[in-house]
Amino acid sequence: QALVVDIRNNGGGWLHDDLCALLSGRRVATFEPRGNYIGSDPFNSWCKPSVVVISQNDYSNAHGFPFVYKELGIGKLVGAPMAGTMTAVWWENLVNRSIVFGIPEVGNWSVKDKKYIENHEIEPDVLVYNDPASLLGGEDKQIEAAVKEMVSETAGQMEK
Repeated sequence: QALVVDIRNNGGGWLHDDLCALLSGRRVATFEPRGNYIGSDPFNSWCKPSVVVISQNDYSNAHGFPFVYKELGIGKLVGAPMAGTMTAVWWENLVNRSIVFGIPEVGNWSVKDKKYIENHEIEPDVLVYNDPASLLGGEDKQIEAAVKEMVSETAGQMEK
């Protein structure tokens, strides 16, 4: 009935557009032959609630995805604040391939705030830190808070 997307400790990539397109589905119709619900449109998008779990260990596009997710109002962010590291990097290596290095090339500009996204921390909607003792004991306070958020949001909703 709901989805928890855990992107903690993510070094980046380039999936923000794909993930946000998938998660931002808004149901417009249902398929109900003879009164039996079997699915909904859009068929290839998630149309139910979601939450994204973030941490201070996310980098690069792992900052870009939560930024776009929050800007589009898809759902809440749960976890620890993230440093503003969203700048596209082109990776290069020497002729003998012994050294690989990244060159920051493309800054991402916030249309709403009229500023670069880089160097602007993302604050979660639900602030939760994990402490080492809890993690060593098998307790993940951030996941627990995310699940609690989804249970609260979906309480009383029907299958449709």
